[in-house]
Amino acid sequence: MTRDATGDDEITISENTPLMGAPENAGSAWKPGHSRSSTLASIASLRNIHIPTAHKPSTVLGVFYILVFLASAAGAFLTIPMTRIYEDILCHEYFGTTPGVGEPIDEETCKVDVIQSRLAYLFAVLESLNAGLSCLVALLWGIAADRIGRKPVLAISSVGFVFYILIIIVVGWFSALFPARLVWISSVAHLFGGQPAMLAAMYSILSDVIPESNRSISFMRIHVTSMVGNLISPALASAMMSSTGPWPVMLVTFILYLVAAASIALVPETIHRSHESAASDDSESQHVTIKARVLQGLNQLKDSLSIVRIRSVALILCICVVSLPVIVCTFQFMVQFISKRYHIPLAETGYVQSLYGISHIVVALLIIPFISSLIVRPTLPRWLRVTDEKRRDLILVRWSYAAYVAGTFILAVSPSLPVFVVGLIVMSLGSGSASFIKSIATFHVDPEHRSRLFTLMALVEMASNIWATPALAGLFTLGMRLGGEWIGLPYLGVSFTCLVMLLLTLFVQTPAAERRDEESTTDRESIAGHN
Repeated sequence: MTRDATGDDEITISENTPLMGAPENAGSAWKPGHSRSSTLASIASLRNIHIPTAHKPSTVLGVFYILVFLASAAGAFLTIPMTRIYEDILCHEYFGTTPGVGEPIDEETCKVDVIQSRLAYLFAVLESLNAGLSCLVALLWGIAADRIGRKPVLAISSVGFVFYILIIIVVGWFSALFPARLVWISSVAHLFGGQPAMLAAMYSILSDVIPESNRSISFMRIHVTSMVGNLISPALASAMMSSTGPWPVMLVTFILYLVAAASIALVPETIHRSHESAASDDSESQHVTIKARVLQGLNQLKDSLSIVRIRSVALILCICVVSLPVIVCTFQFMVQFISKRYHIPLAETGYVQSLYGISHIVVALLIIPFISSLIVRPTLPRWLRVTDEKRRDLILVRWSYAAYVAGTFILAVSPSLPVFVVGLIVMSLGSGSASFIKSIATFHVDPEHRSRLFTLMALVEMASNIWATPALAGLFTLGMRLGGEWIGLPYLGVSFTCLVMLLLTLFVQTPAAERRDEESTTDRESIAGHN
């Protein structure tokens, strides 16, 4: 694997080239020693912003490994107990008894189609509300990350997640007072930024300090860390639930989120301004009117959306629109699906998720790095060799989506749990897709716009959750109504979305190839004009 010539300790990235030939944008950043109000009011130019070189990439990555693992482990601990708690609440409501009073209803009794359909829609609406509110504020938080800094946005978003879990716990604990649907109010916490703002800030920090040649592998390792937490922690949650019940597991979830939020204090800020620029901002901010601030915000929003004019970036955003079902179908939905289809307790579904997690780890840490280094080796035959890292990432993301298509189709038709596990293993071969597609997107955008790019990508992914989770719930309900093997209908739908992603990547190009196509098109138009 090639490394940047500057090494790990110092990384210099030029920001002099504006996006698509546009003039440099106005903006500012939050720097210690200056008031927050004057910073936010500033309309000074972003031209003095620079990517720092003082942070060692390996250290930054190490901090994020800890943060991502804690946050993803908390999410994994949440899924199974939350499903069981709210299944029991809906079960009590269905049978006309008071939830939260006495012993929980036997789990097998709650597997009737009506209760499972209501449970699926409860979580589907919750996810849609989370996505909708996150989308409303995501781009604004992305702009804020470029102005006041990545770290403050990351911290504020993490606090929002803590409040989100707290509301879920309160509604579930006081189920005798609150109806199950009141859990939807927890979505308000996503106004703090939610997942899009958090991911955008995180990937922007990583992009600021990691060399281009190592970026896709670093993104993949972050993704693997997330998968380790997401897909191995369920086994611990399953073991814990079997002996303690769901509520102690929920407490562990809350504690993990608190620790993850606190660990952001270790994350370095990677965007700063010079003292001259900061002083200029302070003097100009005194004369800024409300109208000027609104116009400045609109200009920044327009500048952020200008990224979409790049053809390959537009295609990548289209991929993000349909990318979420393949992720959603392996978390909370899969817990409910396995328990219903194969008649196993919810507390045991975590072991299946953990097998999927182990497959992800093997693929992402062993198979993908080996293939990534192999196909760029000069000694490889020319018909197998890839010329550079950009082309390599494009090839690998296509292979990843092909694995998703095959794996999800197996999940749809699997008659037994062992065959279902085989489908998950095939799916794991596509575990690097998210990292590769992010790396490809960064090739088309200059450093000062990456935070907004990642925000747009996360925004589109979250927007897709507005339809993705309800669509899975609808297909699940339809499959139960049709009966028999049709219960696998949700995964058949996911397989179709993976096929769409594969077809879209066939039209994504590397920056050099895209420029050649544009020049060729311009030449043809010029010749046609002369004729």
